[in-house]
Amino acid sequence: MKFVTLILLALLGFSVEEAHAKTVVKVGGYEFPPYIEIVDGRASGLTVELISELNKMQHSYHFELVLTTPIRRFKDYQKGLFDSVFFENPDWGWLQGNNIISNSPVIATDSEVFIALKQFAKSQAWFDNLENRTLVGILGYHYPLANYESNPSVLENEYKMTLLSNHKRSIELVLKKRSDSAIVTRSYLNQYFSKYPKSKHLLLVSERIAQTYNHQLLLRPTHTLDISTLYKWVKRALAQDNIAARLKQLGLQQHPLTPLPLPSQTITPN
Repeated sequence: MKFVTLILLALLGFSVEEAHAKTVVKVGGYEFPPYIEIVDGRASGLTVELISELNKMQHSYHFELVLTTPIRRFKDYQKGLFDSVFFENPDWGWLQGNNIISNSPVIATDSEVFIALKQFAKSQAWFDNLENRTLVGILGYHYPLANYESNPSVLENEYKMTLLSNHKRSIELVLKKRSDSAIVTRSYLNQYFSKYPKSKHLLLVSERIAQTYNHQLLLRPTHTLDISTLYKWVKRALAQDNIAARLKQLGLQQHPLTPLPLPSQTITPN
């Protein structure tokens, strides 16, 4: 009977591996373009492309996206709503609270820069002192200039920041002269300039780096998938022509594969 079942599965186009239930890996994701972009409740971006590639290249696990928010992601993780996060960093709030999570070596590097209208910012010296400038940031994000503080009231009152949940709008507030400057992810800015090339001539982009993103993979230590295997698979997926070309287009710098055993670690509560 088992032999007959396998023949039927083969005729229907299923592999033996697909006949067995795969272990699910729930990947948390929040609005963070170009990694996650949410329009009308539908997500796209690098993380979505990476999940698709991971599901194609192996048959033991099924990766699926679970949407959260920058602020809610820690509580959602503690509730068990997702198991992993891609393009993340332990410094972004994971070192506080009851977050026990394993992290991989760095997989790619990105950064945040400041932007301002060339009409007012005549040179790079304009970015040297932002103390008296109005600044746009993203709600729930952690910024070094604010000692990684993410409390909205602190950022708004002490650092004169306007906090939004929409990255495109943060750029547009500067273009519309409603804010002096904004902190923008460089890869997203490259994507924005590609879509709206005229804006590139209006904005001055700082050489000053607001923050360097050392992107890692985070994974629940109790999951059957271990961080070393996930890291190896992701590095292989990022090397695929379609994703590698996308990373290059966005200006992301890939890190070479770290030889096994990996210097991964488990983050435990303070």
